[in-house]
Amino acid sequence: MNYIYSLNISELNWSDVRAQLKILSISEQHDLEQFKFEQDKCRALVGKLLLLYVLQQHEHYRAKLLPKIGYGVYGKPMIARMQGHFNISHAQDWVVCAYSDNSIVGIDIEHQVTINLDDYQAMMTPREYQRAITNPDFDFFQLWTLKEAVIKATGQGFFLSPTTFELPYPFQNNDYVHIESQDWFLFSQRFTPNYTLSLASSRPITGKIHCISLALDAISQ
Repeated sequence: MNYIYSLNISELNWSDVRAQLKILSISEQHDLEQFKFEQDKCRALVGKLLLLYVLQQHEHYRAKLLPKIGYGVYGKPMIARMQGHFNISHAQDWVVCAYSDNSIVGIDIEHQVTINLDDYQAMMTPREYQRAITNPDFDFFQLWTLKEAVIKATGQGFFLSPTTFELPYPFQNNDYVHIESQDWFLFSQRFTPNYTLSLASSRPITGKIHCISLALDAISQ
């Protein structure tokens, strides 16, 4: 089963969130405080709060201190002895955390803004780029978030070039891409009018994805 937890930080200030640093170790608190901008601190800490909430809801975790986050060979975050899988993303006003109890997942959310497609040609295959510049209905942010979700799910980060795989077109939810002997199943939706969210999963995405929007009070420790 797949869950997506989200929190809107548009009306939050760092002063509203800072007290929740207590869920982190001293070294993690120090690392987070190094962010230059307060909204970046908010996004990072809210992501950690959502993850702790996920552990408490789904992993029978009772502590109020976030367990140590380890990292894979290419930097994908993970937690030892966790039964399910998680992934975090944020963009502008939204922070999201995906959780699955039976599949590896990657998630990405992006704020839709006006772009020059030529600036993003390097992340598309030649055929994808041609579709983007010739089809006025081409959904670039769907493509972008799907590719990011796949890259994050594989755990390879940008060691996996976005030009090494091509997304199904026209796209439908639960389509898949095949990368290095693994099928990655895909889901994408317009999250709010100005945001697109996509999920990649190592297993078919069947049934409802539970999308749950939370307030800071609900996840504060």
